[in-house]
Amino acid sequence: MMSGVSLLVVVLSIFNGFQKQVKESLWQGGPHITIENAYGSGAIYDYPKVIEHLQSDPALKNSIVSIEGNITSHGLIQSNNNFNPIMIRAVPVDSLEKLIENGLPNFPRLYQYNREEIQNINTKKLVVIGKEMSAIYGYGMGREITMAVPGGRFTVERGVQVNVQTFRLAGLFKTGYYNYDSKFVFLSLPVAQDFFKMKDAVNQIAIKVNSLDDLRATKGKILSRLTEENWNQKIQDQSSFSVRTIAEEQENFLAALRLEKTIISIIVFLFIVLAALGMVATVHSLVRAKRKSIGTLKALGLSSNDILLIFTLNAMIIGILSSLVGGMWGIFVASKLEVIINALSEIINAVGSTLNPNTWTNVELVPKDIYYFDHIPVDIDISFIFMVTTAATILSGLAGYFPARWAANLNPVDTIRND
Repeated sequence: MMSGVSLLVVVLSIFNGFQKQVKESLWQGGPHITIENAYGSGAIYDYPKVIEHLQSDPALKNSIVSIEGNITSHGLIQSNNNFNPIMIRAVPVDSLEKLIENGLPNFPRLYQYNREEIQNINTKKLVVIGKEMSAIYGYGMGREITMAVPGGRFTVERGVQVNVQTFRLAGLFKTGYYNYDSKFVFLSLPVAQDFFKMKDAVNQIAIKVNSLDDLRATKGKILSRLTEENWNQKIQDQSSFSVRTIAEEQENFLAALRLEKTIISIIVFLFIVLAALGMVATVHSLVRAKRKSIGTLKALGLSSNDILLIFTLNAMIIGILSSLVGGMWGIFVASKLEVIINALSEIINAVGSTLNPNTWTNVELVPKDIYYFDHIPVDIDISFIFMVTTAATILSGLAGYFPARWAANLNPVDTIRND
């Protein structure tokens, strides 16, 4: 029982930490809520009025951290003789100090940058790309990068016109979310408006919120504000705003994380159930060993309910002690997990290099380049540990109840005669 509880605590702490870090990386990467115009070209020309209209709503003041227009579009980036698909996002850079200090809400944290060049991000053709994209395509700081995006109207004779321009790499960012760091290119909004030929327009309004738990409620308030009677006509003669949240965009991914955690929890919880079944056998053996004592006590007047209580409490005390010890041991192991794994790696590498000094390759039990974490993520949830220990105690009581019930129903005369 103690082993099952400690194992469950360690495994779920790792999964909680993994999910927490993945979500933080995901939330950091892009806007939490996006507003788009589904009519025509999708351009929002009066986006400052839309932003002002939303900011004037008292119901949204406490929910929204920032709201600003941006451009997000598919594009192509040249690598050798090939063009590879990417995502291009342009956001307003209203403060260079905030950009350098990672204080812009919709711009990812800079990992590396050229201080002199990045000062001109609003006036020159400069881009910031993800650290993983830099590694994939071999782009270094100051490298000239050629990108292509749709530009102009569609014609039957020529198809979609393409706008191709060359930019200079001024910085790298890192969110910790691999797909984001390997696919996105960031520009300043004025430069992107010229690149996409969208003068004084955007195709998205990006919103950051205070609490990610309130995404659905905040989305509802925004929809209500945007669909107010006669308001749309003041912005555009024809408009159809759509609102979506990052949770909706990543719904399948987040659902897979929840399912993975649930399955692992069930599998590990079966260890506790197995321990409870072992406890049934243990209490049953104890009852058989104490048959003579049980018969004597019942002959002296001890009631069946007291016998039932004695053996049930015996199992519950074992469950409480094992839950407490297992929970504390699980917390200790989870908090020191990275130290333990690093020590095991060192021992394995020391033994391996001693046995095979010429052919041995150092082993890394948790490769950081695969899992994309700087450290092993662990999040110890005390409320969950309390739930696990409570469940283990209840299972222990149930495990002791059935053998105790059999003991309570023993006939004292037959027990004394036979034993």
